[in-house]
Amino acid sequence: MSHSNSSLNCFASCMAKYEHSYVLHTPPCKPLSPHLPFGTMAHEVLEKAGRLRDETEDGVVGKDVYYNIIPSEVLYPELKTYFGISSWEKYFVPIIKQIAKYEKELRQDIIEQSGKCEILREIKLQMTPAELLPYCSYFLHEPLVGVVDLLFLGKNCATIIDYKFSTKTKGQDEFDMNSQLQIYALLVHNTFGIPLRNIKIGYIDIPKQEFGQPTLLTNGTLSRAKTQNVSQELYQKAVVAIHGDDPYYNCEPGGYYYDAWCNFANNKCAYLNTRYLELDAYEGIVKDILNAASMIDYMKDHRMAFLKKYDSYTCKDCEYLTACKPWLTVGGEWNEQKELV
Repeated sequence: MSHSNSSLNCFASCMAKYEHSYVLHTPPCKPLSPHLPFGTMAHEVLEKAGRLRDETEDGVVGKDVYYNIIPSEVLYPELKTYFGISSWEKYFVPIIKQIAKYEKELRQDIIEQSGKCEILREIKLQMTPAELLPYCSYFLHEPLVGVVDLLFLGKNCATIIDYKFSTKTKGQDEFDMNSQLQIYALLVHNTFGIPLRNIKIGYIDIPKQEFGQPTLLTNGTLSRAKTQNVSQELYQKAVVAIHGDDPYYNCEPGGYYYDAWCNFANNKCAYLNTRYLELDAYEGIVKDILNAASMIDYMKDHRMAFLKKYDSYTCKDCEYLTACKPWLTVGGEWNEQKELV
């Protein structure tokens, strides 16, 4: 067993949930959220797409090659239905192309700073209990591990990227109060000796929805409403399909659709957000998250009970609700002695 960002945050949120998930491995009492299998599948697609680019000299991969790593349209029908996705090809191809552009920018940034850049994907990093000793109030028995989605590594600098499939882009709050990238920065600093001041952290936010088609109005023109979930590329293709090379109905400056087309530049299938590691936030978060690791190992050593949480707002949706609170089931039983094993 090992400590991770997820397990430590789970413990800080609810000790009983941590115990059921990471110690007792209790079977969930309800189906897992579809967001979990979606994230696992999508991360695998992006990793494979990245490795295809790594195998080429210029990082350019033909569209047809990507089809080999995009799921078949008959797979994951329940995820398609839940997230309103009509085609895995239409969903993933624009994302892969956008991320390839971001990778090129991030790689060039590292090269300009240090002269070279190595790209590492899905890399598992680890700190041993001995290496963690200077950061912890109690000698740990388990290592700290983390799997970095994308790492751009230079001689004395690095950029850490995490893929996030979500409904909104990450802002300053995620950098100030989320521990995942801060823990990854600790692992990169320890593993590769990169000075903390030279580490950038960031997210590539990917909406769980595919772009739609522009709305065709009854007068034969396309809607110019800015609220449409349409990309610039799709919008321009639709304009050409309807109006051809019309000198007025086009997306050129002064054209009928120009303002709408410019607005859709803000609609992307993936958004990159990076910044240098904020040392004050890093120090506070690392201290607090490793205090949780110290508490876990101390409690296990002293056979202390993991406390249960009583909050209807969060407990009612927990996948371990019936195991934690058996009186909510008919004839439910829970062996309290298992908590001390």
